[in-house]
Amino acid sequence: MLSGIHLLRGVAALLVAGFHIYAASAGGENGNPVLFSAFKGGALGVDIFFVISGFIIYYAAARAPVWSSGRFMAGRFFRIYPVYWAVLIGYFALLIGLWVLTGDASRFADPQTMIRSIFLFPSDVHVIEISWTLTIELLFYVLFAATFRGPNSDTSLVFTSMLSWAFLSVLYTVAGVDAGGLNVIFHPAVSELLFGMIICELWMKGMRRFALPMFAFGAGGLLATLILVPGHELHEWRALQAGVPAAFLVYGALGLNFRLGFLGKLFGDASYMLYLVHLPAFMVLGFLVEKAAGISIYANDLTMGITLVLTVVAACVLHLLFERPYQVWYKALMARFDGREKQAHQTS
Repeated sequence: MLSGIHLLRGVAALLVAGFHIYAASAGGENGNPVLFSAFKGGALGVDIFFVISGFIIYYAAARAPVWSSGRFMAGRFFRIYPVYWAVLIGYFALLIGLWVLTGDASRFADPQTMIRSIFLFPSDVHVIEISWTLTIELLFYVLFAATFRGPNSDTSLVFTSMLSWAFLSVLYTVAGVDAGGLNVIFHPAVSELLFGMIICELWMKGMRRFALPMFAFGAGGLLATLILVPGHELHEWRALQAGVPAAFLVYGALGLNFRLGFLGKLFGDASYMLYLVHLPAFMVLGFLVEKAAGISIYANDLTMGITLVLTVVAACVLHLLFERPYQVWYKALMARFDGREKQAHQTS
């Protein structure tokens, strides 16, 4: 049932990576993007991710044999932090290497930003630019763990809490309150997490009609936003411009039942790695290509396309070599913990 959702994760990561390479080319690297102009609104990949996250978290929790908020938060910690830390350490090593080779230390962040980045404290300024989205995810996990009461339990508290957070985020954004980096706490995309939860609730209740038309409607809406709204302009009305069509797309994707195959599954599995490493990968490839060939990877559609393809391949290789074995390890660890908890419960 989730094959369509799984593939969408890869598509969302690809959109974000494409947006960043387009933005770099059009925003100061003296590039000439033509075909890559299709990615100018690719930041909406983030909105697809948020809707999917709201769906997946609620779906997994609602089907869990036994609910434990501590177990939930431990699982989320192992899923997010270690891989992120590994990429962050690699990024720091790259910066040091470039500093040694070029003498340019301008890419280094100040100590406060480094500390925020290590712990993923709420902020829109991090060493790895896209990390602000992870801070929203973590806030969502904390709120969900605090308000969800388990499968087959009353869900009014968790939905009321999410609705309140989304409503406050809308008011906060429309009012134009400036709290610096802390604005991310009430980012407009918060509503999209709620959209995902609502989709899950409807789907589990058997409301599954018109999935394919919904998919087409959502795809059309996102395509229009992709073409008409540059990614940097997605803010105040983001939940409507990107979140609503993303919700229709995700709902419709639930009705797409097909066999992914090895490459399709790998593309979805590696989405988190692609999301984390694409900016450092652009930096490394840019340095190597400029030194070897004297050209910028942002020069034209061909160089940008090759860069994007190489980055996707690198993310898939890193997933196979490092992320997937790590996931096997931590899932086995969590399974052993669940077994001890179940045994303790039976003997008590």
